Amino acid sequence: MAGSGLAIQMGLQTALGIVPGLRVADHLPEQINPPIAVIQIQSVTYHRAMGGGLSEWEFVVSVVAGRMGDRSAQRTLDDWMSFDGASSIRAAIESDTTLGGVCSTLKVADMLNVRPVSLGDAAYLSCEFNVLVHA
Repeated sequence: MAGSGLAIQMGLQTALGIVPGLRVADHLPEQINPPIAVIQIQSVTYHRAMGGGLSEWEFVVSVVAGRMGDRSAQRTLDDWMSFDGASSIRAAIESDTTLGGVCSTLKVADMLNVRPVSLGDAAYLSCEFNVLVHA
């Protein structure tokens, strides 16, 4: 199965759409209005099977919870990092490991980089999820 980056990205957007209150973007918007997730392609590895029939796509889902120092932003981030639950980013993405049939399988490999992100004059609390997609 050879999926396209756009189809996979749209599938990830749909999957993340079930997280309560989370906005999802396929590019970094000019202005951040948390809570928001931004989906970006990190890398593509070709020829994972004979005849080029399998590619591995790595996506980074960057999530911004709210302003630094805001207790509710930390609680939101904690909920997103949970293994399961209504607000779990991992559970939302892995709820359909074929993204509606556009890939063979996927997994959320890890969560990294809990850190502040400065945008304009404000600092926001964020983290990143690495998603491996086999298409």
